[in-house]
Amino acid sequence: MKTFSDYPPAKGKRIMTTTIDHIIIAVADLAEASTDYSTLLGRAPSWRGAHPDYGTANTLFKLDNTYIELLAPQGEGMAADIVNGILKARGSCLGGLVFGTESADDFISHARSQGLEASDPVPGHGVDEQTGAERSWRNMFWDPASARGIFSFCIEHDAGSTLPEATPHGAGAIAGVDHVVVKTRSAEAAKAFYGDQLRVRLALEQEVPEWGGVQLFFRASSMSIEVIVADKAPEQDELWGLALKTDDIETTHARLTESDVEVSDIRDGRKPGTRVCTAKSHTLGVPTLLIEHSPH
Repeated sequence: MKTFSDYPPAKGKRIMTTTIDHIIIAVADLAEASTDYSTLLGRAPSWRGAHPDYGTANTLFKLDNTYIELLAPQGEGMAADIVNGILKARGSCLGGLVFGTESADDFISHARSQGLEASDPVPGHGVDEQTGAERSWRNMFWDPASARGIFSFCIEHDAGSTLPEATPHGAGAIAGVDHVVVKTRSAEAAKAFYGDQLRVRLALEQEVPEWGGVQLFFRASSMSIEVIVADKAPEQDELWGLALKTDDIETTHARLTESDVEVSDIRDGRKPGTRVCTAKSHTLGVPTLLIEHSPH
């Protein structure tokens, strides 16, 4: 299978890149989860809404490079079935990875040419229960088997459908997402799906002798998808953990401690120039690392 770079753009035509639009966390109790995650992020929700046609309700937190969606079943529908299935299998956890495009037609054309059977665009509409603001979009779905079991899809937001920033409560709020971690047994399948079919750039591939595996880093939206390739990974790929960015880890650590969030001591990260700590509560079942990058 050819890679994205093997398809140069036609003269005068710009290649549409794929972004990481948002990350879904599946939860059973939306109100409780929203309170806990607001405390962890140090931010008020950007949006609270529902999808009656899909049987779900959500709370959104817009960060500097993506947004996080807490998604809970509420009624009956396709999305409720998916979320209930995730909750039954794993409990509250990372439930989905949503990609973004500026052109649904371009995305579908390329994805199908690479063997990903993306659906025709399905329109969506939402109303913020807090303000009455409205947003609309179009989704392109595919069988989770195409992503080796991970629930994922692509979204094109309609012009003017903006999501407000999740307002910080004070100093030490989480700024954005640094990376999301995926576990897999197949490096080649990951390269085919994220790289060839979705056109997310493979920025780095490296062996990790300490645990006898390989790491792949796909880069988009000022964040990464870190794919851990190991024989001990689940048979189906698994969305596993999150690394959240902070501009000042000392201030964030102090805020969390004062808010009764259980958090480890600050330590040097594996990547030079980083400091990290691990959040151990209020994470909604998601292994969560907090990371500060040195400005130098």
